[in-house]
Amino acid sequence: MNELLMDLIDDLQNSNGGHILYHYDQMDCYIQNAVSYITAGVKCGGHVLFVENDRNYFLIDKELTNLLGKEELSRVHFMNNFDFYYSNGNFNPDTVFNFFLKHIQPYLDSSPKIFTWGLVEWGNVKDYIPLVEQYEKKLCKAISEHGLISLCAYDNRSTPPELKENLMRCHDVLITDREYKYL
Repeated sequence: MNELLMDLIDDLQNSNGGHILYHYDQMDCYIQNAVSYITAGVKCGGHVLFVENDRNYFLIDKELTNLLGKEELSRVHFMNNFDFYYSNGNFNPDTVFNFFLKHIQPYLDSSPKIFTWGLVEWGNVKDYIPLVEQYEKKLCKAISEHGLISLCAYDNRSTPPELKENLMRCHDVLITDREYKYL
């Protein structure tokens, strides 16, 4: 997938950005794709807002440290995904969206390219289905307005079919561990 992911990123950079839905199945592929995505964003001079859990971040950061220089690593901005999505104590689409905008604003002013990666993990996901769609629609509009490349990662095994259908309507591209397709 790494070469395919790089091709996709190249395509999206030549357009006005893009909103990617990543349904992953295998954690080793997920880690490698995260490393590839971050590396691609940094190597083209961009900033990467990387919203991830601490456990995965440790593994990904270890690989990035071997691949990127100090200046490049300074353009990778990690935020814990629980802190990001529950910044107000619960998942509120407006609050999370405003939190997102607040965290990319400094890079909008200083960088022509911004990449975001967000691992979305839920407790009782069924309670969040309509809220997630509201958030993703707002995010899609911001991605288009600012020319961002933004990836939202969901565990394929724990994402209910209703949410998958909603997510497919809010994204430009679907990737899995091994392929991608435009929606």
